[in-house]
Amino acid sequence: MNCIVEASTYPNFAAILNEILAQWPQHERYLRINVGEREPELLVHSERLSGIVLRLGSDRPDGLRTLVGDYRFLCQEIVMPEEMYFRRHGRYRLEKFEDALNTVYNNKTFMTRYMNGLLVSNVIWINHCRCMKHFAGQYLPSLAPAAKLLEIGPGHGLLLYLADNASGIASTTAWDVSDASLELAAHALKSLGAKRPVRFEKRNIFDDVIMAPQNGGLFDGVVLSEVLEHLEEPLRAIEVLFHICKPGGKVWINVPANSPAPDHLFLVNELSEAEDLVKRAGFEIAAAVAYPMSGTTLERAVKQKLTVSCIVVGRKPL
Repeated sequence: MNCIVEASTYPNFAAILNEILAQWPQHERYLRINVGEREPELLVHSERLSGIVLRLGSDRPDGLRTLVGDYRFLCQEIVMPEEMYFRRHGRYRLEKFEDALNTVYNNKTFMTRYMNGLLVSNVIWINHCRCMKHFAGQYLPSLAPAAKLLEIGPGHGLLLYLADNASGIASTTAWDVSDASLELAAHALKSLGAKRPVRFEKRNIFDDVIMAPQNGGLFDGVVLSEVLEHLEEPLRAIEVLFHICKPGGKVWINVPANSPAPDHLFLVNELSEAEDLVKRAGFEIAAAVAYPMSGTTLERAVKQKLTVSCIVVGRKPL
C-alpha cells in the first residue's frame, strides 16, 4: 500500500488515511483524488485536525479503528441510502423534526456512531475540512476581544475545542436537544484537556423565548454548524440567533446544500439561499463562501445538485 501523503510530514493525517485504506481499500481512489486537491495550507490544517481526531480516538475501545469503522458506516449505511432517495425524488426523505428526534437523536447508539463518523469526515471530506479551517482561521479571530461564544448543536465537539484554543474567547456555552450529543461533546473536551469550562445545556431554541436584554443580546458569537438543515423552521431559528446575538456580534452558519442524511429536513440548493435567510432575519452579510465536495467544481456541483458546504457569517447591526 502506497502512502497517500508523506508520513514524515503529515504523520497524523497519514495514520487516518492508512487506517481507512486498511478497513476500506475500495475508498482509495476517492482518497487520492481528494487529497490531491488540497493546497499546502489545507494539508497543514488537515494534519492539525487529524491530531485532534487521534487524541479523541485514544480513549475509545479500539481507538482509531472504531472511529474509522464509524466513518465507513456513515458513508455506506447512513448517507448512501438517503442519497439514493434524494436522486430519485429530488427532496429529503423526512419532513418533521419529531421523526428525526425519534429515529435519530434519541437513539444513543446510532447517534454515537453518526457523530464519530462525522468527526472523521471533518478531516476526510474536503468541504468539511475547509469549513473547519474557515471557522478557526477566519471567524474566531474576527470576534470581539473576550467574546462570549455559543454553539447550538455541538455534536462531536470539534468546533468547541477549536474555540477553546482561540485566544480571544472568554466563555463558551453549548445547547443541544440530544443528550447523546451533549455527552459526546463534553467527553471530547475532557479527553482533549480543554482549558476553559463549557456550559452544556439541553435546550431546544424553539421551546421558549430566550431571555436577553432588549436588543442587547447575550453572546458575541453564535455558531450554528450543520444544524439549519435539521429544522422545519430555519428562518425562525436564525431570528432566535438575532435575538441572542449582541449588536456587532457575529453568527457563523454552516449549512450544506444538496446533502441528504436521515435527519435532514430543510433543503438548501445553493449559497445565495442561505445568504437570503440570514439577511431576512436581520443580519448584515459579513462573509459568504461555498465549498463543493471533492472531485467537482462549484458550478458543476450546483448544476447537478451535488453537496456544497455553505458558510454565511452574519453581523448584527449596531
